[in-house]
Amino acid sequence: MKRPMRTLDLEAEFKRLEELIAGAQSFFLAGHLNPDGDTIGSMLAIASVLKRLGKKVRLFSQDPVPENLRFLPHVKSVRSSLPKARFDAAILLECSTPARGGALEPVLKRCGKVVNIDHHKTSEFYGDINIVEPHSSSTAEIVYRLFHNMTVNVSRSEAACLYTGIVTDTGRFHFPATSPRTLEIASRLLETGFKFSRINDLLYATKAREALKVLGRALESLEIKAGGKLAVLTLRLSDFRDFGARTEHSENVINFGMMPPGVKAAVMFREEADRVSVTFRSRGHIDVSVVAKAFGGGGHRNASGCRMRGPLQAAREKVTAVLTRLLS
Repeated sequence: MKRPMRTLDLEAEFKRLEELIAGAQSFFLAGHLNPDGDTIGSMLAIASVLKRLGKKVRLFSQDPVPENLRFLPHVKSVRSSLPKARFDAAILLECSTPARGGALEPVLKRCGKVVNIDHHKTSEFYGDINIVEPHSSSTAEIVYRLFHNMTVNVSRSEAACLYTGIVTDTGRFHFPATSPRTLEIASRLLETGFKFSRINDLLYATKAREALKVLGRALESLEIKAGGKLAVLTLRLSDFRDFGARTEHSENVINFGMMPPGVKAAVMFREEADRVSVTFRSRGHIDVSVVAKAFGGGGHRNASGCRMRGPLQAAREKVTAVLTRLLS
């Protein structure tokens, strides 16, 4: 796929996307593997607006929508099978590269244009249109900006989806990427009247038994390294088998690694059948995205991730060595 020159004219890119939406009739929407609240919430909000504009839309996620997000409106429209149809445009959400969305290449070849919407600084400018804004708290914040530019009145259900994206990717407005604009957008979404307290309850005060068991096992594995600056958490395939748990039940476990006093960065290793998933968190100026990128991943300065070849122990040794040097 041809990669255009990196552009800094974000407003021009927004305008080009508005024109594409006005002229195109069919859209393929996809998010990243192991989708989170920002990916799914943004996808559902865009799909809803496109359908209101009379467009045909197909939503795709290679991995299943996590249980804790299945309350979102029209979430069942997200499918895990690739379509064989042609589309006027594909919109990829939070995919720093097309491969982050899974095996998308066959579909993208049948799309007239490819749009890349992302808020990660490690995103590659692979789209015909690239709306990449690393200063935004979330992709949902960027999507809201698109709707605002299009003078779209966001519906109550669309607001619920965008709020879910923002509140999850900011860690309930805790992470440094939260800005005055983020809070202003959240305020405007609340004005639509959706039940935000119910969403917060479902996201943060409700956990499946399997998720609680996995959390306990991860905390048992906790190691403090690099003179007290690094927390290491490990989840093995056997841990998930023991509790009948799925990978989605380990979401947000990494955040517990940041709780011990003195810890500046945390890493969680999750063993998979053919890979090791690695999640990073940090605070302050510690840039873990450079570590994630070194192993083929990416993300934000304080929240990143990658997937590596196994075995688990080898992956642990390689990553912890780099993190130790970073923290020294």
